[in-house]
Amino acid sequence: MYGLFFNNNSGDGKGKKIAEDLHKLLSKQHISDILITGKDADDAIEKVKQTLPQIDVLVIIGGDGSINLAMTAMIQTNADLPVGIVPAGTVNNFAKRYSIPLNIDESLQLIAGQHSTRRVGIAVCNKTKSIVSSLTFGNLADISNEVRQEEKRKFGKIVYLFKAVKHIGKNKSIEIRFSLDNSIDEVMKTWFALITTTKSIGGHVYDDSSPDKMHISLLHNIGLRQVLPYLFFALTGHLKNSKSIDHFEAKHAEIKSVNNQTIQTRIDGDESINLPIQIEYRRNRIELFIDN
Repeated sequence: MYGLFFNNNSGDGKGKKIAEDLHKLLSKQHISDILITGKDADDAIEKVKQTLPQIDVLVIIGGDGSINLAMTAMIQTNADLPVGIVPAGTVNNFAKRYSIPLNIDESLQLIAGQHSTRRVGIAVCNKTKSIVSSLTFGNLADISNEVRQEEKRKFGKIVYLFKAVKHIGKNKSIEIRFSLDNSIDEVMKTWFALITTTKSIGGHVYDDSSPDKMHISLLHNIGLRQVLPYLFFALTGHLKNSKSIDHFEAKHAEIKSVNNQTIQTRIDGDESINLPIQIEYRRNRIELFIDN
């Protein structure tokens, strides 16, 4: 039995149509399936949790946000079953990381036909929330919320640069304590933090992948030297080549605000848990369908 999960509230609502197309392909292989969706994010997680004991394979239709919901359900139930991905999101960092076909028809054929599996890693926040691609917080993390769709269509990516300039004047850095593995325990005046489990964010390959660690990139103690890299990242999404940004790798991280400020994170593009947080990278946590 295959469970076909799609998020009715994401993208342009094409998830149900893709699920129906996959149902037809699976039927030809004499594979039964069940559709899984929810009214909102919390309901979707609950629906997946309720369905997991009934299925042998979980297929996730959508981008990183939808994958996050389904894998969060797996984390909370300690479920371990093969996962297939149909990358129907906008950017699909997770699918790109593991070379899942980005063409919908090709990914459906992969799931319904011949395929292999491999074990891949994800991060887990506060033992209950998956991180399949990225966690961010700080000055730049909320810029996307401020950009209206009409502005983005009219001005393109340059609108993010304008918003970043406004942030330099009105927002200050935040004193954050980072405790990483057993090697780093330091307070940094942080403008922006990016934690990733993939080598590309927003379509930009910004760093090499580590097989068993997450990447942490920090822009802190901002001054004149850091303003240009800050604006460059706001416009392009690139962090790798800037000497003004510190990079770390870790299997475990504890992150908290020194002054107990309310600092909200964004996980896989959506508003999520407030600091303090604990993050653990779990290598080989997911058995993923891949091409032969």
